[in-house]
Amino acid sequence: MAQRGRAEYGALAPALDLPTPAGGPRSLEEFRGRPVVVSFLGPANCLFCRAHVLRLVQARDEVAKLGADVILVAFHDPDLLMSKMMHDLELPYVLLYDPARQAYAQWGLGQATLRSKLTPGLYLAMLRELLKVMTGRERALGDASDPGQLGGDFVVNGAGRIVFVKRMKSFHDRASIGDLLAALAAPTAASRVA
Repeated sequence: MAQRGRAEYGALAPALDLPTPAGGPRSLEEFRGRPVVVSFLGPANCLFCRAHVLRLVQARDEVAKLGADVILVAFHDPDLLMSKMMHDLELPYVLLYDPARQAYAQWGLGQATLRSKLTPGLYLAMLRELLKVMTGRERALGDASDPGQLGGDFVVNGAGRIVFVKRMKSFHDRASIGDLLAALAAPTAASRVA
């Protein structure tokens, strides 16, 4: 069996064995044979992460047509996460809970730097999201601890290899749904276990 290392393009995906918010354990190994989007979320009050989850939910039919699955990974308390980021959502995907953020570290996801917090693009993106709140299209999410944890998106093929990597460099720096769907549809994503 090949050695699992850091989550890099072409490498075997690191282990992902975590509990669901209900407490039951789930594993990335359960999805072997199908391509999977693994999306690590930021803080529970991150409007950008909520928008990303909403876009993933809206793309569920396209994801299903590709024979793929989605795993969301979050580090906040499940009750806080459900009341903030996931409120009013029927989540069709597996949600895993990583309070110690060991999987975040293993997949190479870090903290936002001061420089990433001072980029003009972040404030423009924040303004757009706040306008949604002000016009009633979104609900304000309030405070949550550790606002610096960044997320990222990965696509793991059916053989367990990473075929797409997007680590966030700033809070509004998520992979597009189009890029994730393209990675899921690529021939390398559909490869099966030998």
